[in-house]
Amino acid sequence: MTYFPPTPEQPHPFGREFTDLTAAISHLGFDGVLYTFYPKPMYLCSKVQPVLHYSESFAPFVAHYIKSNYGNRDFVLRLAVQNRKKKPIDWWNEIAAGTVSHEERAVTEDARKNFGIQYGLSIPVLKGAYAISGISVISLNPCPIHFQKLKKAHIHQLFELARQYHARIVNSKEELRFFLQPLLDRLNGTQEKIIKHMLTGLPMKSIPHTSGVTPRYAEKVWSNLREEFGSITTNEFIYLLGMLGMFDDLDDLDDRSDL
Repeated sequence: MTYFPPTPEQPHPFGREFTDLTAAISHLGFDGVLYTFYPKPMYLCSKVQPVLHYSESFAPFVAHYIKSNYGNRDFVLRLAVQNRKKKPIDWWNEIAAGTVSHEERAVTEDARKNFGIQYGLSIPVLKGAYAISGISVISLNPCPIHFQKLKKAHIHQLFELARQYHARIVNSKEELRFFLQPLLDRLNGTQEKIIKHMLTGLPMKSIPHTSGVTPRYAEKVWSNLREEFGSITTNEFIYLLGMLGMFDDLDDLDDRSDL
């Protein structure tokens, strides 16, 4: 197991676990780390942006990234979706290989020119039905040999650190709810009624008796919801809602539906 070195007491804007991850990455010789959770519905709604946990050195660029809506033209995201074997993504190697569009390249050039991020490496850790995630590490040193030596020496540790941190995140119901809260907040009353019905385990044909919605319309809404959460199956969606604690919120949905 990879060692997370202890860190001195200080504010933890993204939690103590991320502070420890940042310390471990710094110990390896990198200048910053970013954990990213990309909801698949980013492709369906430009307002949905990735969730970002970042070290201090990443902060200025992350603010610029969000303001510039870079999440919807980030080649790391595109390559991670296509990356079946979860291979590391060396930013400038991909650019040199010609796998990056001009618009996508502009994001990485902006990071280098205006924020001093000379080199970056992304480690995919999840490619799931409704999201993908991973960590990215950076070097502010302009020497390419320095960065390649760091990458070669520590690539296995980077994968292990990414895996450990991601496991801590997804095993937390509170963290998972935070990641997907923007999607949950957009649910309307009808969608909530249909979700409540599906969580009871009753067949869709009985929904007129429980929610006053026709089965045909309910099926269409349910299908659209599954699409919005990343084209997941009914079983995957119910599992996800269970992880988010929706089973515990059935009474709350009842109350809101009656308003």
